[in-house]
Amino acid sequence: MEDASKLAGFALMGDADPVPQSLFLSHPEQAKTLLLLYEVSRELTSILEREELLLRVAQRVKKLVNYQTFSVMLWNEQTQLLESVFAMRSDESIPVRLQLPLHQGLTGTAAGQRRALRINDVRDDPRYILCESGVEARSELVIPLFLRDRLIGVMDLESTVPHAFTAEHERMLVTLGSYVAIALENARLYKEARESEQRLRNELDTAREIQRQLLPTGAREIPGLDLAAAYVPARELGGDFYDFLPYGKGRLAFALGDVSGKGTAAALYASLAIGTVREIVVDHNGAPAEMLALLNQRLLGARLDSRFIAMLFAVYDAPTRRLTLSNAGGPYPLLVRDGVVQPIRLEGVPLGLLPGTDYDEMTIDLQPGDVALFASDGILESENADKEEFGPERLAEVLAGLSPEDSAGTIAEHILRATDLHGGVGNPPHDDRTLLVLRVTDESASDFSKLPIIY
Repeated sequence: MEDASKLAGFALMGDADPVPQSLFLSHPEQAKTLLLLYEVSRELTSILEREELLLRVAQRVKKLVNYQTFSVMLWNEQTQLLESVFAMRSDESIPVRLQLPLHQGLTGTAAGQRRALRINDVRDDPRYILCESGVEARSELVIPLFLRDRLIGVMDLESTVPHAFTAEHERMLVTLGSYVAIALENARLYKEARESEQRLRNELDTAREIQRQLLPTGAREIPGLDLAAAYVPARELGGDFYDFLPYGKGRLAFALGDVSGKGTAAALYASLAIGTVREIVVDHNGAPAEMLALLNQRLLGARLDSRFIAMLFAVYDAPTRRLTLSNAGGPYPLLVRDGVVQPIRLEGVPLGLLPGTDYDEMTIDLQPGDVALFASDGILESENADKEEFGPERLAEVLAGLSPEDSAGTIAEHILRATDLHGGVGNPPHDDRTLLVLRVTDESASDFSKLPIIY
């Protein structure tokens, strides 16, 4: 057989053509080798599990070289040892627990000297190390596996017959070894990627749970107010947030924010904003416009480039049913009164962009039956398959069709359901959807002397 390097002229990867039948007639050994390489190279693109890969390699080699034991050892950079990972006796997998340094035993010597070793009779070679494989080996062929001069491992064949392996076998397996090395490296990278993905998934699950617990479920001891919140992140972690804050007896403050961007960075910035708001409120129960100005100053001090927050801050005073609010770049809040939907036109610069920003403020006297709605832009910008947004008109239609008996929670559910129906099946929202719904009830004989309780 000619040097295996002359096979390089034949296509072996991707959509290569099968080996021509004429080659089997003129050069049967060459054709047999080329067919094996062709089959293995095709499998490299589909087998990423190491055990399955090595089993296939053992089966393919068996078609070319008769052996009683086939094993593979991989090089561990950390331990600086060759470690057994696969062994087969005839057609049966066998357990192996062998570790060898370089230049020890036949496998260690082949790896250390970076060359194949073909031993006609291991009884005559002092380097041979007897392994408990259930086979009395007489001859051995060791093929080191390299990828760009980096040691991957060794492929080891043993036979019970002396002089079982020929120079032809050695040449074929040396050629095959380069493909096996690539396949093993792909399998290793795949395993690392899968483990990293699982770690990331676990971390994201934990982060999502932490984020969920940062957001309150509701508030009580605010007579005359039916309150509900809804939060549906588009990804594992969301950049939207909301919060309820005790603001004195019979008074409740709430915030709704939308961080620029998505994913982990946006979620962390949202958590920073929640913590900062709560910290400010502990020492300072200012008016909404003043609170936004303070928060803007604090976020600018964090020096997080390319991050800003569109946010609404409002305070509801239960004894007077008065709602005071200020807006920093969020969508207009909506007021639903007697079935009529009115936008609360209040604007402002998002937080974290410009120093010294002042914010406008508005006060609305609410009435029993009124509904105030605050929604992030993910509600209005929910798209269907045709890239058509849900929009303010559809939202107004949903609100106009509400029943006076609908609770705040029911109203939030109606809105989310409407955006889901608009998006359609198989078209998940591309942005977080967050809602705060305030519904005023008639509780004229209520006790307003208690602090709100957030839960």
